[in-house]
Amino acid sequence: MKSTFHVCLAAFVAVCAAGCGDDSASVPAKTDVPPVVEEESFDSIVQRGVAAVAQKDSASAASAAEAALERDPDSAEARLLAGQAAFIAEDYDRASSEFGAVAKEKSLPKDVRAKGFVGLGLVEYARHNVDVARILFLRAQLHDPRNASASYHLGLIYRDTYHFYEAALLQFQMFAKLSSPTEPRTQTVGRKIIPELRDQINRISVERPGASARNPGHAAKLIEEAQALEGKSRLTMAKNKYAEAMSADPFSYPASLGYAKLLKRLGKTAGDVDKALSAYRAAIDQRPEVQKNYLEAAQLAYVNKRWATAVQIMDRAVAHDARNRDSFDVLIGALIKAGNGKLAKSWSDYRAELGR
Repeated sequence: MKSTFHVCLAAFVAVCAAGCGDDSASVPAKTDVPPVVEEESFDSIVQRGVAAVAQKDSASAASAAEAALERDPDSAEARLLAGQAAFIAEDYDRASSEFGAVAKEKSLPKDVRAKGFVGLGLVEYARHNVDVARILFLRAQLHDPRNASASYHLGLIYRDTYHFYEAALLQFQMFAKLSSPTEPRTQTVGRKIIPELRDQINRISVERPGASARNPGHAAKLIEEAQALEGKSRLTMAKNKYAEAMSADPFSYPASLGYAKLLKRLGKTAGDVDKALSAYRAAIDQRPEVQKNYLEAAQLAYVNKRWATAVQIMDRAVAHDARNRDSFDVLIGALIKAGNGKLAKSWSDYRAELGR
């Protein structure tokens, strides 16, 4: 008699033989079991959307953005993607709404909020609201000084709209340091934009009236005489000496500044104000980083009710130092007097983020 073990073994071998044979019809189909489909991860959705944005595929970008928002409605990453998708579709209202939600959320890390401000800046730039776009890019830098995109677009604005070439150069140099050297945009900035800006700055200097006939040695002698007269309180004679020194060397910073300061103090006519402002501009051209000169020039324009001139001067001051609170106080006041309350409000919002 066969043991139970041998019976079971024979049965098991029979089943295996039946399953391994060529007649597959003998094996029942498992049609009642649905295939297992893995759910796409949130990160994968976002990556898919970012790739679509890079390809300017607005439909795919929007689809990914909606999927990301459905998965996590409170995600800043999803909102930024939604803003980018709307931006490339030229739905600027939606883009502004999504970017604004990120920029205004104070609980988010500063570098994330900076991306929201950059997005808002891009929207206003596309709408040709360059003055507002500039402020938004500056707000992005305020939250994250290492945001390369903010530096790049400020460089464009200063170069192409305001013609503040020195400030543009500084922004593009900052962008080149912050961005990846392998990116095509970085290479374009380093190989083309920065050299062209340097050439432009040099060309402007060379073409300045009187540049070809400058006499720095004679100008230095006249400046010494002016300073000596100023020390003796013979101010009118000192002013005239500074004027001679400016004529001898239009590139002399002490001559321009000395003449501007004395004209501001002694001048009595509108013509004197014109000359003083011109001298201040000459000094600023030589040392654009000195904020005090902008403030003195703008205050002179302000007290003489030349609001637009004061705004122009302080616009340039802010391009070289976006953290000087005194500069914004003068700029905002001049904008209000000039009737541009909307832009004054935008600057006030920026000023408030600087604190006291």
